[in-house]
Amino acid sequence: MGPLLPSFFMVQVAFAPMPPPWSTALAEIEVDATIYGAGMFRLHFDLSKNVIGDFDALVFDLFRPLVPIRISLSFGLGLPLTIINGFVRDAQLTVGNEPGSARLEVTGADALGTTMGLVQQPMPWPNMPDSLIVAAIFGKYAIVPMVTPTPPTRTILGTTSLQQARDSAFVQQAAGFHSYEVFIQPDPLVGLDIGHFMPVSLMLNAPPQGVLSIDFGSQTNLTSFQMTNQMLRPSMVRSTFIDSDTRAPATVFVPLAGEMPMGREPSLTRILPPPIEISSSNEAANIAEKVLQATAQVTDSARTVQASGEVDGLKFGRPLLPGLPVLIRGAGNQHSGLYLVTGVSHRISRDGYTQSFQAMRNAVGLTSPVGFVDLLAPVS
Repeated sequence: MGPLLPSFFMVQVAFAPMPPPWSTALAEIEVDATIYGAGMFRLHFDLSKNVIGDFDALVFDLFRPLVPIRISLSFGLGLPLTIINGFVRDAQLTVGNEPGSARLEVTGADALGTTMGLVQQPMPWPNMPDSLIVAAIFGKYAIVPMVTPTPPTRTILGTTSLQQARDSAFVQQAAGFHSYEVFIQPDPLVGLDIGHFMPVSLMLNAPPQGVLSIDFGSQTNLTSFQMTNQMLRPSMVRSTFIDSDTRAPATVFVPLAGEMPMGREPSLTRILPPPIEISSSNEAANIAEKVLQATAQVTDSARTVQASGEVDGLKFGRPLLPGLPVLIRGAGNQHSGLYLVTGVSHRISRDGYTQSFQAMRNAVGLTSPVGFVDLLAPVS
């Protein structure tokens, strides 16, 4: 069995193409991207020994700590599309007694899982909302910030946010407080890292990135598709807020989710009578912040449909990206339609290229009309 053919992929190590004998030994590439945290990559190498008894590839100490790695794919016109920029984090060597059984796995992560978590020192941020603090932190690592302003529910002037945690932990804490997601994803064409800090509802405003088809004749590009609907998960939220000045209680009631339904019938409206949950959180500084927290709780509970599947990467013709919607057809009237991709695992091996994905939606049924048109689909 020969080496992994570089006909549609490129691995750069320290901003240069991976040299032989490493490129010859490369057997498999795995890349995991998600909107829920750091992206990861794994490079698998099949090792052989040279005349002096050492492993041929390990003669060159190429994968040192925090060496930058870029992994790109090429489809269609051959333009390289970057799927991850990361840094080396771990290495694992497995050696057996059988010839050709030695294997090296090099593991790494993007900046959120490596460089942003190396230094811990107190940092004051005076008179700045969390969104501007996150943008400034991204800028420290040459990451282009794509940051949604956080709601102005607190008085910013005259206050100072004191950062005690590492940068990676701080941006994730800020995201959790505002019910945002934070993740890093490179611009596929330019290759620069983009730092995303935004609510899921804003991701749904983007146009669908393509059409995934199961059991759809010659247009089928899904090899498998599964979905689960937790029908009793949605819930309205009722809470009580005690004003810090007057000590007067105020009732907060949120009956609807705060994002657009991704299908004909929203998950929350399918339950009669609708469940109501009492929120006991007391972290809000004012009534407006309490309403936002309750809305986020209802919105999250309404995302009942979880889907997964495997994409024929060569037939789809481009990398699937987390954080963008996608259209799925061939799963029946109830479960075809718009989904938000939350995670993608790329597998590049000697046998081909597949993408495993996770997606979610907050409704069932096709919206009318739904145009399953993929302008970027490869011409067959």
